[in-house]
Amino acid sequence: MSRRPGTGLIDLSSGQITEPLPEGAVRALREAMAAERATAYAPSYGNADLREAVAGHYARRTGAAVDPEQVTVTAGARHGLFAAFAAVAAGGEILVPQPHWSHYPGVIRSAGATAVPVAGDPERGLLVDPGRLDRALTSRTRALLINSPVNPSGACYTRSQMRAVREWAAERDVRLVVDDIYWAYADSVDDQVGVSAREVVVGGASKVHAMAGLRVGWVWAAPEYLAPLREVVEYTTGPVSGLSQSAVAAVLGDTRAVAARAAGLAEMRSHAVRAMSRIPLLTPVPPAGGIYLCLDATEALRHGIYGATDDVGLCRALEQRAGVRLRAGSTFGMPGFLRLCVAEPPQVISDAAGRLAGRLHVVVNGLSSLRSTS
Repeated sequence: MSRRPGTGLIDLSSGQITEPLPEGAVRALREAMAAERATAYAPSYGNADLREAVAGHYARRTGAAVDPEQVTVTAGARHGLFAAFAAVAAGGEILVPQPHWSHYPGVIRSAGATAVPVAGDPERGLLVDPGRLDRALTSRTRALLINSPVNPSGACYTRSQMRAVREWAAERDVRLVVDDIYWAYADSVDDQVGVSAREVVVGGASKVHAMAGLRVGWVWAAPEYLAPLREVVEYTTGPVSGLSQSAVAAVLGDTRAVAARAAGLAEMRSHAVRAMSRIPLLTPVPPAGGIYLCLDATEALRHGIYGATDDVGLCRALEQRAGVRLRAGSTFGMPGFLRLCVAEPPQVISDAAGRLAGRLHVVVNGLSSLRSTS
């Protein structure tokens, strides 16, 4: 929830889209719960109907046939990433473009690999290119992780940029792990996504299908990766809830709902940029896609408002004084910035912007008074 009951706190720190379950998912759940073996374990690597639905999803995007047998269902996309990292890069290094989702380094470490951050180019929306990747390459590099739209910045790789990244990885025998979780929330959707000995794709129902709490993800991979992937699943979570799988399978092919959700998110991003542009000392960085907006806090930190010396302290101060919870950019390898989730009703975003603007206008007026009397 964006507002914590009883406190008036507006919490924009979480990255989730909450909606009622679609009727198709509700019907599928009812049928699954009424089945004779409703409480039994699901098949080890996923229900057949869900794996077929995932295969159909990628077939629609790529225009090529996809084998459901190459799909492994996981307990959310995070678990899918863990399994993919363990399968392709255990004991080696994984290049991680920076900024990046806060959990990547920990998931990579847990999978037995080492995360190597690669700073993005400020002139290219903080995205990486072959030159920057080459400078980070070592004899231990096993894989490159790509996420587009990027959490937290909202930057998106174009088709030509993704082509260049794929060519770089192929030429250097580096595996590509694609975190495909936000795929629909970009103007340029990667329809070249695919699997091979060099590429593994991780997806899930959390973001694009607004089913975060059901914890259903998947890995689409070439046959040579299936054994190690499924060994990870077997010895970590085991089968994913069959009830959750039934709900996701029922809606995965609903392209109209996805398109409507993507259009709604685009409007939410635009509204958030407009609303946050009225806040002094914080400058919004318009995202190209995704569900987040970053605020450049350089000016606020330069003035040391509320005694904050870094983005973590500034987040804490704004929560205490304005009642708005944000995420510190340093959590994502983006120090000096603040991140908020735009997937909230416009009035909630407007209220948050109003609170922040009200507090920071007082600060600015105080700074002006100090300058005029000095």
